[in-house]
Amino acid sequence: MTAAATIGRLGGAILLLGFALLLWPSQVTFAAAAFVGAAIGLIVLYVSIDGRDQMRISWLLATALLLAYDGGSVSTYLNAGSAQEFAILTKDRPIEAICSALALVHVICGLLLLVGRWETSTSGTMAETTTDSRFSLLLACGGLGLIVLGYLVGDLGYMGIQTDEAGRVSVIGAAASLIEAPLAGVAGFLTARARQPLSRLFYAIVVMLVTLAVVPTGRRAILLVLLVATIGFALGGGLRRLSLGQKAAAVAVGGVFAYVTSSYFFALRLATWELGNTAALPDQLWLGLEFMLSPSLKERFSTLFYDNVRERTFVLGYLSDLIEAVSTSGPLHGDALEYYLRLCIPSVLDPNKDQIIAYQMVETLVHPKLGLPVIDEANTILTDGVTDFGIVGAFVYAAGLVALMRGAIWAIQRIGSPITVMFGTFTIISLVLKPELTLDEYLVPLRNLAAFIPLMWLAEALPSLSRGPSTGAAGMGARKLPVQWPQRGGQN
Repeated sequence: MTAAATIGRLGGAILLLGFALLLWPSQVTFAAAAFVGAAIGLIVLYVSIDGRDQMRISWLLATALLLAYDGGSVSTYLNAGSAQEFAILTKDRPIEAICSALALVHVICGLLLLVGRWETSTSGTMAETTTDSRFSLLLACGGLGLIVLGYLVGDLGYMGIQTDEAGRVSVIGAAASLIEAPLAGVAGFLTARARQPLSRLFYAIVVMLVTLAVVPTGRRAILLVLLVATIGFALGGGLRRLSLGQKAAAVAVGGVFAYVTSSYFFALRLATWELGNTAALPDQLWLGLEFMLSPSLKERFSTLFYDNVRERTFVLGYLSDLIEAVSTSGPLHGDALEYYLRLCIPSVLDPNKDQIIAYQMVETLVHPKLGLPVIDEANTILTDGVTDFGIVGAFVYAAGLVALMRGAIWAIQRIGSPITVMFGTFTIISLVLKPELTLDEYLVPLRNLAAFIPLMWLAEALPSLSRGPSTGAAGMGARKLPVQWPQRGGQN
C-alpha cells in the first residue's frame, strides 16, 4: 500500500471519529478520539518527513491542527487526576460542547488528509543536484547576522518581534523573524547536500545557532525550527542514510534539547514577570538561568512550569466557546477578515491604519460582539472561520488557506534559482506547521516574502554568487554530488 493510500485511510478513520464524537459525546469518547487523533497526526508527520515526495500542504495543515487540538487535549487529560479535575482544567465546559468542537477538527482534518492524495508534493521541484554555493554561504551568514542585529537593536526579544508604542513592527524585526525557520530548513538541506565535509559541518552549526537564537521567542518557535531543519535534512536525503536506531537516537536527543530549551523559555517568562517587560534581555536571560539552576528557586520554577503545562495545552476550549457564542449571537460575516486584510496593507497606503493597530489583537474587536471576555486566546484558522461564518466558515477558511499556500508554492517554484526556491518553500512549510496563527499571521509573512524573493532571485543569479565555493578542481564544472548521497528512490 502506498503512503498516499495509507494516509487516505487514516483520513477516513479521523472522519469516523468525528461522527462518533457527535453521536456519543462522553469523556471516554473524547479521550479516545483525542489519543487516536494525536497518534494519526504524528504518523502523518513522520510519513511526510521520511518520504521525500510525500509532503503536501493539506497533510501538513491537518497534522498541525491534530497535534494542537488533539495533542493538547491528550496532555490536559493525562495531567488530570480524575474526571472532576479534568472538568476543572477544561473550565467546566459541557462535555457535549468540547466533543462537538473536536468533531469539527476531525472532520476538517479527515477531509484534508483525503484530498491530499491528489495534491502534488511541495518538494517536487527541488533539484537532486542542488547543493551549496557562494549564495547559500551569503544567505547563512547574512541571515544569522540579521537575527543578531534584531536582538542588538531591540527589534527581537522575549516572545519574538518587539513593537513600538504605537504597536508597529520594524523592518529589521519582521525580516529577522521571517528568516529564522526557512534558514534552518535550507541549512538542514545543505547539511546533507553540501560538497565538502567542512561545508556540511558549517551548515549543521548554522542550524544549531538558529535554534539557540529562537529560544527567547517561544517554545513553539523552538520546536518549529527543529522540525523545519529536520524536513530540510530529509529532503536533502540525509535521513535515508540513517538506520532506524540512529533515527530513534536523533529523536531522543532532539526531544531532550527541546525540553531543556522550552523549560528555559518558561524560566525567561518568570524572569520577565520579576523584572518587567522593559528589562534588558541579558538581565532576563541571566535571571532565567538562575530560575532553572538555583536550588532556592528551582522548586518554585518546577511548580509553576507544571501548572503552566496543565492549564495552557487545552486550546480546544476556545474553539468550543466560539462555536457556542456564534450559535447564540450569529457569526460576524467577515469582520475578522476585514480586520486581517487591513493589517496586511502597508501603513503608507492606509492613512487610517492606526485605528486598526490600536485593537492590538482580534479578540478586542470581535469578542464584545460575541459576548465573550476580551482576553488573548489560542487562535487558529478554524477559529477565524467560525468567528466570521460559523461552522461553514471553518471549512472554507481551511480550504482557502491550503489553496493560498499551494498558489504561493507554485509561484515560488517557477523561479530557476534553487536556493531561493528552497528558502521560499521552507517559509511556506513553516507557516503551515504553525497552527496557532490568525489569518493575518499567514498573509503578512507572505507579503514580506514577496519582497524577499525577487531580491534573492537577482542575487543568486549573479555569476559570482551562483558558483560553488572555491575548492580547487572539486568546485569546478558541473555540480556533482558525492557518490555516497542517495538519489531519488534510494538509488546510489
